[in-house]
Amino acid sequence: MIHYIEQKNIDKKKWDACIQTSTSPSIFVYSWYLDVVCPNWSALILNDYEAVFPLASNSKLSIQYLYQPLFTRYLGVYSKTSITENLVSDFFDAIPKHFKYIEFCIHENNLFNRVDFNKKERLFQTLSLMQSYDQLLDNFKGDAKRNLKKAEKHQLVITENVQPKDVVDLFKNNKGKELTGLNKEDYSTLENLMIVALKNNSGIILGIQNNQNKLIAAGFFIKSKTEILFLKGSADAEGKSVGAMYLLLNFIFKNYSQKFEKFDFGGSSVETVASFNRNFGAKDSVYLQVKRNRLPLLIRLMSGKK
Repeated sequence: MIHYIEQKNIDKKKWDACIQTSTSPSIFVYSWYLDVVCPNWSALILNDYEAVFPLASNSKLSIQYLYQPLFTRYLGVYSKTSITENLVSDFFDAIPKHFKYIEFCIHENNLFNRVDFNKKERLFQTLSLMQSYDQLLDNFKGDAKRNLKKAEKHQLVITENVQPKDVVDLFKNNKGKELTGLNKEDYSTLENLMIVALKNNSGIILGIQNNQNKLIAAGFFIKSKTEILFLKGSADAEGKSVGAMYLLLNFIFKNYSQKFEKFDFGGSSVETVASFNRNFGAKDSVYLQVKRNRLPLLIRLMSGKK
């Protein structure tokens, strides 16, 4: 039987064991990760943690709804055995009825064809690390090879002497200027996520310095049993001009090839970002964004939930 369990009553050890041994584990849904990005998360749990489904909830105008937390790609069903379309549907049927509005994404291995939800395909890119570094390098395309050679000509230094705040500040002052949806609290969450990942021995933090010891690029990565996720990273104007991010990613590939199954670029459906990722030989994967709105019309208009 599937039970709805509030966060305070979830057995975190059993939860994480289910995620780690699931047929398709994901960094985004380990308990420590969810605790940071959505402290009030709850879950649907089959029997004794045989399969689980995290839920992120919030409220507006006293209306409770389910959403996709920032700094996560998807939620969905995770199971120690095969995930069938019927199992996924059973979990959706078990979502408490008081959640009248639902909009989040589900794992690419969750089969979902229900007609009572709107569905939208989204993309992300991954790169197999189950090959030698030389093989990875051979699959680099034009821009990646060209920018890597450019970076190697400069006197750039790769350093681990970087703090989470340095990564966040660099991102906020560069890439963040192009984004309008992130606020002070969101950046604080991002920094805290990095701090917790490092405490869990799951974080990899790297920076690129120029010959005057100025930090011109930085990135934060999270590793699990099978993969490395590129959480966030950015370069300033100088870093972009010398190809610093290419050098940083190349360092990861060189040092972690054949030690993990795959590298997850973290996105994206944005073509410019996806194209950057594909330059390293990354392949697209498709997952679904699902939505159902059962709010009364007046509440839809007042809450902005269409």
